[in-house]
Amino acid sequence: MNDALISTSALSKQFPVKSGPFGKNLHLQAVDSVDLRISTGETLGLAGESGCGKSTVGKLLMGLIPPSAGNISFRGRLLQEMSKKELAAFRRDVQMIFQDPFSSLNPRMRVGEIIGEPFAVHGVASGAQRQAQVLNLMTKVGLSEEHFYRYPHEFSGGQRQRIGIARALAISPRLLIADEPVSALDLSIQAQIINLLMELKREYKLSFLFITHDLSVIRHMSDRIAIMYLGKIVETGKRTDVLDRFLHPYTEALLSAIPQISPESPKRRIILQGDLPSPLTPPPGCNFHTRCPYAEQICRKVCPPLEEKEPAHLAACHFSEQLFR
Repeated sequence: MNDALISTSALSKQFPVKSGPFGKNLHLQAVDSVDLRISTGETLGLAGESGCGKSTVGKLLMGLIPPSAGNISFRGRLLQEMSKKELAAFRRDVQMIFQDPFSSLNPRMRVGEIIGEPFAVHGVASGAQRQAQVLNLMTKVGLSEEHFYRYPHEFSGGQRQRIGIARALAISPRLLIADEPVSALDLSIQAQIINLLMELKREYKLSFLFITHDLSVIRHMSDRIAIMYLGKIVETGKRTDVLDRFLHPYTEALLSAIPQISPESPKRRIILQGDLPSPLTPPPGCNFHTRCPYAEQICRKVCPPLEEKEPAHLAACHFSEQLFR
């Protein structure tokens, strides 16, 4: 296995929340003791319901927000120990593709300026050289040269996301963090963007953190998968292990929600009871026990550790072996 390009250790993030002018201050636990690793050339899919903390993990790895606790290491160096020069290099090496192609582009900038902005920020190229590199990137992502002087409002959602991808690729990053990059697009356009990302991964030898709530998408993109629930990683392993031999009830429920094309092999649909608990007041014990159809008394009292149940396949469940083997 390749060495880790980026990794986290007990990574946590809390956000202070005021409960009113006379109420006490509360803390929203968005990310809770997360351990992740992405190797060089690997795609890690991070999946879970909306509000589980996926996007916060992406922002933490980008360095956009500081962690409340834990560490982030990039190529063996802790972010908090990096010098200004090392941090500048880190920001070149790690780029992000945002979820909403309609709000992530500056409406007052032309496409050529948007894609060329990273060159200006990092002082990589200028003048005719910058323009040539921008035009090359536009061609790579399926845009034509005539789009260079147009504004974002003149493009469709899929085209805007291609602009965002070109901007992220501008300074040759090692890692791309794709935060729900196709969720705002039509299904036919989703397939085009996914195929484009896979082609670019092969050509540029990129690593990916692919954040999504859609496991049918993550199956095509990922080498390994991590399933997140209420700020915690509840299962992680190789793609085929997690999707075909899952070890956590939450993963089972997510997979059961994927529409079936073939009527010959119907799946039992698992409807989770209740709402997602508030991260302001997470339940005691296992976070998932309030919605888990298999919960026992121990689940209400003891939080199960994320531990290796099979080689390179980890799950946080007291009853993985009994339920799924």
